[in-house]
Amino acid sequence: MNLEAVVHRPSLQFRQPIAREKVIFMLETAAQDELECAITYWKRDGTGERILRQMLPRYSDGLRTQWTVEICFPEPAHYIKYYFTLKENQESAVYYCENGFYNHVPGSGFFELLQVNETDVEALPPWAEGCIYYQIFPERFAIRPRREKRRQYAEWTSQPTRDHFLGGNLGGVEDCLPYLKDLGVECIYLNPIFLADFNHKYATVDYFQIDPDFGTEKDLVSLVERAHQAGIRVVLDGVFNHVGIHFAPFQDLWEKGADSAYWDWFYPKTDAIRIASDCYECVGDYPYMPRLRGTNPEVRAYVLRVLLYWLERAHIDGWRFDVADELDQEALRYWREETKRAYPDALFLAETWGDASSLVAVGGPFDCAMNYLFRDAMVEYFAQGALGEKELSLRLQRVLMKYTDTANLAMYNCLGSHDTARFLTLCAEDKRQMKQAMAFQMLFPGAPAIYYGDEQGMTGDNDPGCRGGMQKKDQQLFQYEKELISLRKKSLAIRKGSYRTLIADDQRRLFAFERRYGKERVIAAFNNGEIPQTLDLPESGGKVDISPHSVEIVQKIEEEKPQ
Repeated sequence: MNLEAVVHRPSLQFRQPIAREKVIFMLETAAQDELECAITYWKRDGTGERILRQMLPRYSDGLRTQWTVEICFPEPAHYIKYYFTLKENQESAVYYCENGFYNHVPGSGFFELLQVNETDVEALPPWAEGCIYYQIFPERFAIRPRREKRRQYAEWTSQPTRDHFLGGNLGGVEDCLPYLKDLGVECIYLNPIFLADFNHKYATVDYFQIDPDFGTEKDLVSLVERAHQAGIRVVLDGVFNHVGIHFAPFQDLWEKGADSAYWDWFYPKTDAIRIASDCYECVGDYPYMPRLRGTNPEVRAYVLRVLLYWLERAHIDGWRFDVADELDQEALRYWREETKRAYPDALFLAETWGDASSLVAVGGPFDCAMNYLFRDAMVEYFAQGALGEKELSLRLQRVLMKYTDTANLAMYNCLGSHDTARFLTLCAEDKRQMKQAMAFQMLFPGAPAIYYGDEQGMTGDNDPGCRGGMQKKDQQLFQYEKELISLRKKSLAIRKGSYRTLIADDQRRLFAFERRYGKERVIAAFNNGEIPQTLDLPESGGKVDISPHSVEIVQKIEEEKPQ
C-alpha cells in the first residue's frame, strides 16, 4: 500500500457539505492500490456509538483514486471525530488519522469536524444544475429590420472577417425565441452587448448603454421578458478585466497622464500615456484593451453598480465573467457577495481555459466555469483521434475530480465557442463524429452549451471563421440535437446522476459510461471504430449492437428488490 499517496485534510475540499446535516467525506489513495476503505465516526462527547461506513471509489485519473461516502447526521454536524481504515487484499488493516498511520486503532489524534456552517454549503442557483445553454454572438445571429442602417453591412452569408459587420441585433434574437424553445434551450448566454469598440464588443466604452448596433435598453428588457415567458433565462457577458480606449476614465488618463483622477483605475507604466502596451497593462498585451485595476475600491464599486443595474433593470439571470482567471480574487468575492445578497439566484459563470478549481471551490467567487478541459478531451477523441478510450476515461475523471459534485453538475460543457474553431470543422465535416460528440456532451455530467449554429452543421475555422452569420443548413442534425435535449430533460439520471466509466476498450475502440440516479440507470455506448460491434454491457445492461462511429443509449429502471 502506497501510504505516501493517502490524503485527507480537514477542509471543504475533503468534507463537502450538501446541507448542514449531510456531508460527503473524501479520501485519496494511489490508483494502483486495490483497497477497501472505510470511515469510522462518532460524537466527540461520547454520547453515541462509533459508526463504521464503507467508502466507494468515485473517480480515478490513473494516479489517484477518490473514495467518498455521504453521511447524514440527525442534526447539524458538529463535534464529530473520525478516522479511516484501509485494507489491501488479506493484509492487516491500516488506520489513518490526523497524527498519521497506525497498525492498531489509534487512541487519540483523530480528524475532527467542529461545525458545518451555512456558508460551508455550496449554494448553486437551483436552475443552473444541468442547465442547457445556447451561446449567441449577437452581431451574427439574427436581424430584426430597422428603419435606418448604422453601417455598411456585408452579405449575411459572406466569409466572416475581424472587421466587417453583418447587422445582427437583440430584436433578431427575440424573434428567434420560438426556434430556441423548440430546440429545448434553457438559458441564452449573450456575448457582450454594451457600447464598445469593434464588432466583438469586448472593448467596452459604456457599461450602462446597449450598443446601438444591437438596439436599446428597451430591446434588452423586451428580449429578457419574452425569453422568461418562454422558460428561457438570459446571462450577459461581463467584461470587467479590461475596457476599450474610449472608456471615459481611460480617455481622461490618456489626456491628463499622471494628473488624471483615474490614474489608479488602471496600471500605467509611464507618466505620459499613448496607445501602446509599454504605457499601461492591457489584456493579451493588446493596447486597445487596457486593464482595469480591480483592487481599487472605486473600480470595485463601479463594477458592482453595473452588475446590479442590469439585474434590476432588465431582470437578467446572471453574468459570465470574461477572463475570470485574470481578475483580482478579492474583487470577485466582493462582487459575488454583494450581488448574491440582493439576487441569490443570479449565476456567476467564469471563463477559464484550464483548471477552474480555485474559481469554483466552496467559498470561491463562482458557481461554475466554462469547461474547456472537457472540450479539449472531446476534440482530441472525436475530432483528432489523438486519444484512446482508456486515456479518455482518465482525462474525464481527472476533470471531474477537480470539482465538487455540485459544481460538476453546473460546469459549462461546450464543444466550441466564439474563440475556437467550429467542432464540425475540426471533425473534417464528418457528421458521424459530430453526432457522437453531441451525444457525449448531452449525456455527460454538467451543463451542455451549444454554440449558435452547431446544431445546424455550421463550419468555420477559429476567429473570425467561427463567427459567421447564423445559417439553418441541416435540419437532420437539428432534429438529432433536439431529441438528445428532450431525452436529457426527461431523465434525472442524465441531469443530476452519478457518473461511472463502464468500458474503455482501446483495441475495439469502444467506450461506455453510465449515469445513475435512484432507480434510473442510463448507459451511453460509443463505437469509435470502423466496424459494427456488439457490446455486452456490464451489470445486466444487455447486449447492444453499435454501428461504426455511432452511439447507442440504453435506459433502465431498476426493480424494487424483495425484502
